[in-house]
Amino acid sequence: MSFGFSLNAVKNPFTITLLQKQNEVQPMTSRQQLIIEIIRSAITSFNEKETYLIESDLSERCICAKFAFYLKKAIQDSEFRDFEVDVEYNRGYDGVDRSPKRIDDRPITVDLIVHKRGNREFGGFQNLICIEMKKSTDRRGTQKDEQRLQKMVDWEHGYLYEIGFMIVINMKRHALELKEPFVR
Repeated sequence: MSFGFSLNAVKNPFTITLLQKQNEVQPMTSRQQLIIEIIRSAITSFNEKETYLIESDLSERCICAKFAFYLKKAIQDSEFRDFEVDVEYNRGYDGVDRSPKRIDDRPITVDLIVHKRGNREFGGFQNLICIEMKKSTDRRGTQKDEQRLQKMVDWEHGYLYEIGFMIVINMKRHALELKEPFVR
């Protein structure tokens, strides 16, 4: 399912909504709106202080790890302060904390996640945010990453992240850019 990202200025200029292909409007929860604001804040802080990493064409992994630092700072004063920010965390499949993550019977590694580590006896995994990053100059594009994000938030794959983000490392503007979110 494809989503468009827009502001709903009629009801409330600060309410972010998702427009489905069928033109149905589904308002995001206040929790999802808060997560988006946290991500935006982390991106803004990163872009203000870390352009050198992009200008110098450092690796996606390096840029993602530094962004994780800003994301952790952004969540410190929120209701999500007890969540961990991990780069390339590849465990937690099928209810087993030590099993590698898999989609379509293939192992996966997500660039960055925000979660509570381990599997709780009651409630399972507590997965909040999944993020994929890709340089704008990468010939592969973002389509596969975006498909993975959609699966990470979908009920059928069992990871149950509340929201996923595709962040593009814009090599011309030397800045991180947020694409539309993926929600369940």
